[in-house]
Amino acid sequence: MMKNLSFHVLSTILTVSLVLGCQSKGPTPKEGNAPGEPSPRVGTTETTGAHPGGTGDPHAGMAVAGDPHAGMAPTQNPHGGTEVTGLPDDNGMLDVGAVAFKVPGAWSVRPPKSQMRLAQLEAQGKAGPAELIVYFFGPQGAGTSDANIDRWIGQFANTDGSPVTNATRSSSKVSGYDVARVEVAGEYGGGMAPPGQAQEAVPGQRLLAAIVASEGGPYYFKFLGPDATVQEHREAFDGLIASIVPSP
Repeated sequence: MMKNLSFHVLSTILTVSLVLGCQSKGPTPKEGNAPGEPSPRVGTTETTGAHPGGTGDPHAGMAVAGDPHAGMAPTQNPHGGTEVTGLPDDNGMLDVGAVAFKVPGAWSVRPPKSQMRLAQLEAQGKAGPAELIVYFFGPQGAGTSDANIDRWIGQFANTDGSPVTNATRSSSKVSGYDVARVEVAGEYGGGMAPPGQAQEAVPGQRLLAAIVASEGGPYYFKFLGPDATVQEHREAFDGLIASIVPSP
């Protein structure tokens, strides 16, 4: 009788083991992933997806190209590009650091597109908008006024590709500041191009620019855009420069 009981128990154990062995163990982990390991995330060093490295900056690792209006070696606005993005005061004056100026009534104040730009304004016209950009590069500036003006003129060419020779220069005093001015028109080739590509010249452009020598360093005012738009707003630009005063 004991033999029959032992045999019965053994048979029951074997049957239970076989049933358990046939039950599903769940899906097999994908090839290359250890059990319990999370799937790779696109956009990190775990894959070759967008922006490897997961920095969040699609331009990471690229050389700084600078600002197409600056015409000088890349640098950063010492004000951080955030101090003068507000609106003009009740009198229409915009404070940009050591100096302030009156914004023309028909112009709009825009957030600067880069940290190199201290302030950015836009003037509309039938030929398209023109931009006034204000730069400040510290007490030393970006070289002499003549050197900057020569560089800006050199960014323009005639339709046949020859250098522009009819640019006009002038100098004056505004609120005690020395002001050097230049006007030049033609095909503008000072814009930015994708890396490895030549910059295509933009025809029919005009630049009105002024360099204001404050005690803390020069301020650069560059009004650039379609010829007709810039000429339409010439008096407004002249009035802006004439309105420059020390900041309160």
